Amino acid sequence: MINYFQVLKGGKALFAASGKVTHLEWEKYIGALEVSKNYPGIQGIGFAPIVRANELTKHIQEIRSTGFPEYTVNPAGTRLFYTPIIFIEPFTGRNLRAFGYDMFNEPIRRQAMEKARDSGQPTLTRKVRLVQETGKDLQPGFLLYLPVYGHFNTPATKAERRQLLSGFVYSPFRAEDFMVKVFNQNFENLHIQIYDGTTIQPENLLYESDSFKQKENIPTRFPVFTRMLPLQIGDRTWTLRFTQQIAVPSSGANLPNLILAGGGIISFLVFLAMYLVANTRRFNRLKQTITDNATAALFMMDAKGYCTFMNPAAEAMVGFTLEEIQQKPLHEMIHHTRPDGSHFPLQECPIDRALPTNNSMRAHEDVFIRKDGTFFPVSCAASPIYEHGIPVSTVIEVRDITEEQKARTALEESEDRFRNMADSAPVLIWMNNTDNKITYVNKQWLEFAGQTLEEALNNGWDKVVHPDDREKIKAIYVNARKSLVSYAVDYRIKRHTGTYRWVASKATPRFDAKGQFLGYIGSISDITERKEAEKRLKENADLLNQIFLEVPAIVSLIRATDHVYLLANPMFSMLHGNRPLLGRNIREANPDLEKLGFVEHINRVVATGKPFVGNEVLITFENEGESRMGYFNLVLQPLTTGRNQVAVILLFAVEVTELVESRKKLLSTNEELQNTNVELRRINNDLDNFVYTASHDLKAPIANLEGLTTDLKYTLRNQLGGDEQLLLSLISDSILKLKRTIVDLTEITKAQKEASAPKEFLYFKEILDDVLSDLQPMINQTGTQLHINLEAEKVYYARKNLRSILYNLISNAIKYRIPEKTPDITLSTTHTGNLIKLMVKDNGLGIRSDQQSKLFGMFKRVHTHVEGSGIGLYMMKRIVENNGGRIELESEAGQGSTFYVYFQKERNVVKN
Repeated sequence: MINYFQVLKGGKALFAASGKVTHLEWEKYIGALEVSKNYPGIQGIGFAPIVRANELTKHIQEIRSTGFPEYTVNPAGTRLFYTPIIFIEPFTGRNLRAFGYDMFNEPIRRQAMEKARDSGQPTLTRKVRLVQETGKDLQPGFLLYLPVYGHFNTPATKAERRQLLSGFVYSPFRAEDFMVKVFNQNFENLHIQIYDGTTIQPENLLYESDSFKQKENIPTRFPVFTRMLPLQIGDRTWTLRFTQQIAVPSSGANLPNLILAGGGIISFLVFLAMYLVANTRRFNRLKQTITDNATAALFMMDAKGYCTFMNPAAEAMVGFTLEEIQQKPLHEMIHHTRPDGSHFPLQECPIDRALPTNNSMRAHEDVFIRKDGTFFPVSCAASPIYEHGIPVSTVIEVRDITEEQKARTALEESEDRFRNMADSAPVLIWMNNTDNKITYVNKQWLEFAGQTLEEALNNGWDKVVHPDDREKIKAIYVNARKSLVSYAVDYRIKRHTGTYRWVASKATPRFDAKGQFLGYIGSISDITERKEAEKRLKENADLLNQIFLEVPAIVSLIRATDHVYLLANPMFSMLHGNRPLLGRNIREANPDLEKLGFVEHINRVVATGKPFVGNEVLITFENEGESRMGYFNLVLQPLTTGRNQVAVILLFAVEVTELVESRKKLLSTNEELQNTNVELRRINNDLDNFVYTASHDLKAPIANLEGLTTDLKYTLRNQLGGDEQLLLSLISDSILKLKRTIVDLTEITKAQKEASAPKEFLYFKEILDDVLSDLQPMINQTGTQLHINLEAEKVYYARKNLRSILYNLISNAIKYRIPEKTPDITLSTTHTGNLIKLMVKDNGLGIRSDQQSKLFGMFKRVHTHVEGSGIGLYMMKRIVENNGGRIELESEAGQGSTFYVYFQKERNVVKN
């Protein structure tokens, strides 16, 4: 059987080597083993995968496409998953009946398969009837299972083994065919029986030899010799029962010789007994010393189940003395009731059954009962003692494992708390081992990266890290691993959406209680927003520096304590003849400013903390012996520290000399400006009248022009040459464009006027159904898929405005689609604080980031391959913002766009 275990492990190794094994590969592999020659008695070797309910149809189609058109999974019915047999070699005879059979559907098989799945070890079933049986030559059977996992190595925990199970390699056995090969001799005087389990019951009989037959010429056989042997097969016990009868001589002719020989033997045994008594006493004293000082409780139980010995540790454990515990069978004293209060039958007690079944027991965990009635957990070992093949007693060693169970429970609870904490943490968490393989990731990792647990383990991180960052991460990790220290690194990983996000990763080495290195544990936080903020800060700093250097004003920073220049822009230096200013105080660098009382102004600003503002201050500058006068608007702004103390003075001045000099000119032209203002107002009114005229009065003339042009084309259709027809077509196109422009102007005017349209409570579904009714031809033509989730059911809004918003967003999502893709649109409404958020997401052309800023402009269009005026989104933005809302856009070229429209809530709107 151990050899057959290895055969199944070889089958599992084939999956590890090939990943996905075909029917032909399995046939060649089993054929190369020469199973019938090297492993006689085996019915076959097969494989059954795990098939989820949602994968069943696809699975059946795949098997049928490989040359089995009638393949199906049986028995039929709906289940969470199936384990159909898809490989079974040799694929002939009885084995054909097993093809497609779902073994997990049958309780006995399922019990063994679950045990194999959870333990990762080969597991034997109880006695079953094989599906290969035809009704003729019916034999009992059993099956051997070995689990195969997704990444082929046996996972460390039970939960991972259940999650990563991909199928079972297995072998069915017909018991009689198998045993005949095992017992390949004809035992004429030996009757062999094999029972499944530890109980000798007819229904448990797996095999019975027919070699023993009573013959007439053989004298009466007496007595019957019987021996029962337990046989451990993997995790299952079989009981082997051997029965032999020998013939008794028919006469007593040799009786005197037998008596003589017997008397001599008895005399010798008496002498030997006397010799052994002294040694036995010394041995008993030593044995008593050992048992009295043993920390484990020791019991001796006779064949009737009564306790015949217990050491002091046993008395202390159960609270009974030897005299008290001998009143009833040991089971009835300390093992008679289960923890739930139900009766524990003696025939079900594995400790009591150890002796009659000759089955040694090790590390059996159970619950005993003290004299005071309290329960306590124990670990037992039972060793049966046989004398001349007769069961006489059982030695039972018992340890109280209360503290061990508490520690085990605490450890399990600690692991559960860690997993719950890790899965609830707002960061990605991972652990690896000493081989640098990932052994754990939390739920956030799987959701963020869009990986399964199988994909994430081992080197799964390598698949999501940005290619440009991998070597950097490896170098930092290797350097930290050398010294077993913590490290931190920023890099990019791919989100499940396919986009890369910046993350900050911190990792710390793990050690066990003995200080042995176990691997690293790390956390990963999304810092994309921070990176973008840093980028913007740098850009702002560069911009500020550029502004500082290029601003057409005088700017400098002066230290409050000693009036030393800390910073001065080029314009300030230029006014002072480009003399060195930094590191010098005002008195040294600018004596001309000191004369104007600048020092006094600065001291006052420092003392009061209030800025000094001077308008049109006349300042004289000395530059290489030449004087220059100018008027400046001047500000001395105090900049304070965290303690509200003035540390620096910002000097900001703008020269207004030209402004002062031109004031007189401005005064003289004031009347002219007032006249101009009146004229501008008149022009604005004319423009309003023009818009009105264009949107109303011009419609009829343009319609007449369009009609005259159409009539002219029809009337002169046979008289016009090619040039004339081209000319009329150009005129028609121009009239059409003019009509569209007038319509757009009308819509803009209408949108402005409808900003104050009356509001009412509107149900999104009602307005959406109206919009979809208008767009149905376009939806049908393009095969558009719509996914609608209206969590927020209603909004307080103008009906025309809400309809216009929904119409524009949905029609644009269909119009600006990728030709080779079916449009897929998701529309949802949700409550977000005091706002209602409408989301419309599509998989269309998308918009580049450099084009998004002009998307909502009037007559602005990004994609021109389809018809449009460029005012739809402009009008929608005006409507939304005029009603106190806002519009946001997320888009990427070729990946689609997502529009978010936020509506203000009214107090009396009920949240649904």
